[in-house]
Amino acid sequence: MAKSKSHEEEIRAGLRSLRALGITIDAPAPDLVPRLKTQIGKGRETDLAIIFSLGKIFDMTSAEALSEIDRQITGKELKKEIKRSRFKLAQKGLVAPQEEAAEKNTASLFERAADVEAYMSAVDGGGGRLVWIAKPQPNHGLQVIQAMLQHRDGLVRIGGMHVRRKELRKMAQDIKEQHDVSMISIPWEFADQMIYQGYERAKARGQSGLENFHELRSMLATAKPKEQPHPIYQRLDATQARDGAWREQSRRLLDEPELRYWILSDEWFQAFLPQLQEAQTSRLVLNQLQKEERFSAIARDAVKALCSGENGQAFKRRMEDMALYLVETNRPDLAKLSLAVALQVGAGDPGPLDVSFLTGLVQKSFAFFMSQEKAKVEEERSSLIIKP
Repeated sequence: MAKSKSHEEEIRAGLRSLRALGITIDAPAPDLVPRLKTQIGKGRETDLAIIFSLGKIFDMTSAEALSEIDRQITGKELKKEIKRSRFKLAQKGLVAPQEEAAEKNTASLFERAADVEAYMSAVDGGGGRLVWIAKPQPNHGLQVIQAMLQHRDGLVRIGGMHVRRKELRKMAQDIKEQHDVSMISIPWEFADQMIYQGYERAKARGQSGLENFHELRSMLATAKPKEQPHPIYQRLDATQARDGAWREQSRRLLDEPELRYWILSDEWFQAFLPQLQEAQTSRLVLNQLQKEERFSAIARDAVKALCSGENGQAFKRRMEDMALYLVETNRPDLAKLSLAVALQVGAGDPGPLDVSFLTGLVQKSFAFFMSQEKAKVEEERSSLIIKP
């Protein structure tokens, strides 16, 4: 009972937000549908109120809008509200064409799209994430595609298997217990797009071991997936992500368990290490202050390199994925910071002011490699000692 009341309160709060924008459903009319659609993705309460309102507008445009929204959103409660609104419209004989087709022909993949599920892990320290796509098989459990993707290299490996649903849940639980990482629900079409794009990047660099890719993917489709935006832009307002002191606050991301072990290890980054070593040993650097200034300058150059060209686009995808992961694991403030970083990196330049997350990540990565180099030198020195 309390849960139902809370749900109703969320809808009422969303309706108040819509009224503040000049949108009221006191007199539901078809001309409200386009205005309601433009507000999707601004917040959970508003989304619930929009879906609820569409269920009261008895017009085919409302049914079509619900189908469009259903393909964009991922939240469980939002999906339930869509079902409620669709039921109300169906009682008036209003069913979107694609819904009718799905009911009439369950053999076609795209008409069964609502049955397909997809899940994604957090991004690991090397930029990799695990993606699952699961499609129910009549009397045979789930057919699952498992893919490991890397933001720069693309598809690293892919496999397929048949499992029961409880086995898939057990796999997710094991990942949570062993690695403290959840598998979040994402739109399957987006997951398919990620895997396909990853395959194309891997193929372009000549990776082997992916010969069965098209055979595995045939359970979903054979054609190239349609390009679509990252789902995070349906969950958070990109126009407001960089409001406030996000540059200073973004360093908080490094304290999160999933980002704690992030290290930049690409070749372009390691090319900066000789500059650090030179700054440490150069006779031209007279004191500690000059060393620190030199280190800061090298870090700024590394941040700029991280944001430029292919580096920037790969890291933007990485931060967008983490923004989605954080919002789905109930950390909206951190998700907004992650999206702000993604947008700034995607612009190709960190800007004139410091982005504390990027600077902190570069400094941490420098410290990691320098400590490795120091340990290597000490090991080499010890090997030269003549033992009695």
